[in-house]
Amino acid sequence: MIRFYRGDSLIITCNVRDSKGNPVDLTDYQIRAEIGDYNNTVSIKKANSNVTGGSDDEIYLVDLDTFNVVFTPDDTVQLEPEQEYLLEVEITSPDNVRTTVISETVKPKRDLITWESK
Repeated sequence: MIRFYRGDSLIITCNVRDSKGNPVDLTDYQIRAEIGDYNNTVSIKKANSNVTGGSDDEIYLVDLDTFNVVFTPDDTVQLEPEQEYLLEVEITSPDNVRTTVISETVKPKRDLITWESK
C-alpha cells in the first residue's frame, strides 16, 4: 500500500526490466496511469506524450528503462483521506504489447495544512 498526504504531490517511479533482468528501452512506449476508486466515481488519468492527450509533464522518462508518474496536489486533493483507491500503471510497446507494471492500493492521509496564506 502506498501512503501519502492528501493535497501533496505524489511521484511514482517505475523501473522496467524484461524476464531476464535486462533494462527495457521505453523511449517509444505508451505509458498510462490511473488512480480510481472501487465505485468508479474518482478517476485521475495520466499519460506520456506518446499517448494522444498525454504530456511529458505527467509521465516522463528518467532513464531509458525508468519513468516517473506525477500526480499533482490538484490531483491528490480530489481523494478522500483514509479511503483506499486503486493505482494502475501500464506500458504499451511499439508492437502493441500491453503490460501492467504497477497495480497497487493507495490510501491518502488526512492533511493538516490546507491553506496557502495566513
